[in-house]
Amino acid sequence: MKKLFFIIILIILLGIILLGIYFYYLLNKKGRGEPRDFIVRSGQSTREIAGNLESAGIIPSANVFTLYIKLKGELIQVGVYKLSPGQSIKEILAILVSGKASEYLITIPEGWRLTQIDEALANKKIIKAGQLIQAASADEGYLFPDTYRFLPDAKPEDIRREMLDNFNKKTAQMKITRETIILASIVEREAKFDEDRAKIAGVYLNRLEKNIKLEADPTIQYAKGSWERISLADYKLNSPYNTYLNPGLPPGPIANPGIKSIEAVLHPQKDGFLYFFHKEDGHAVYSRTAEEHAENLKKYQ
Repeated sequence: MKKLFFIIILIILLGIILLGIYFYYLLNKKGRGEPRDFIVRSGQSTREIAGNLESAGIIPSANVFTLYIKLKGELIQVGVYKLSPGQSIKEILAILVSGKASEYLITIPEGWRLTQIDEALANKKIIKAGQLIQAASADEGYLFPDTYRFLPDAKPEDIRREMLDNFNKKTAQMKITRETIILASIVEREAKFDEDRAKIAGVYLNRLEKNIKLEADPTIQYAKGSWERISLADYKLNSPYNTYLNPGLPPGPIANPGIKSIEAVLHPQKDGFLYFFHKEDGHAVYSRTAEEHAENLKKYQ
């Protein structure tokens, strides 16, 4: 009985040793092939990245890669990397956790203003802080929100041109004016849900037609330089962007809108509404008269 137990232990130990040797072999195995672009996107899991590496023929085993990174406790950085099958899993992981990408993959969300884009690019070490602000100070509203691939130390002028070209490409079939983009930028900041975009655009267009001030909070936030909640005193802020004090549209866009907000302005849902506010869940409540608006405020707030 003791002999059988001893044999079983030896078999288990031998199996562990063989697995260890195989793990070490795959960890350091190098194949053949030319370097190729490999994209790590925000939100991808380690297992998904490992699977993509194996599917691309860059590593021999997704399981070994996943186990190795868990043992190391490392964090893979988002970016575009030049990787080759001629590199081992150890070498590839070292590149992916270093953050030294051949290109940076960065997503610019809808509704960001120029200063936010500049800060995000500076944080990624793509540019120095303030460079895009200097290069694109007149382009607020036209820096199209999208996912971009930028080289390290990219020239701010090239970044500006790529974002403007993207805007022109995405809006080529639309009949837009500067006023369209100004209003779309307000809608972008106001709408919390897609179904509200056309309705909010309709409210503002109705107000413009009746020469009623827009009274849009995001325009004051833009004037203040922060998207933080405004105070009662802010409504008296002396700025051409304060649509509580000044009639009509502000002098320029207050953010960079996406396609959905631009389309909402081009195809608004008017319905005679002149007022709206947001409930706690972010959905908007609309009214046709000041009295109805006041009643809705009492009901939901």
